[in-house]
Amino acid sequence: MNFIKDPLLGEYFIQVDEYNYSVYKTIMPDSGTPYDSCIGHCRSLESALNKIVDNKMKQGSYTSIKDYIIELRNIKNEFKQHFL
Repeated sequence: MNFIKDPLLGEYFIQVDEYNYSVYKTIMPDSGTPYDSCIGHCRSLESALNKIVDNKMKQGSYTSIKDYIIELRNIKNEFKQHFL
């Protein structure tokens, strides 16, 4: 198995094997002992990056649909600029 860990992904990383791309998020609980939580299995790297974007969006609160869409576009544009 191989891993894709990039500073731009922050607390996320992707595990690559011959079958799929597994997306993980490193969680730091109050206990101080970090652990990795799988947030999805994807067929392509693009799908894995989209899963990270989706998970990042679900972590925030937004005051309007417009704010949500703006933040979504910002994250996707940042990923496209660096990855896609």
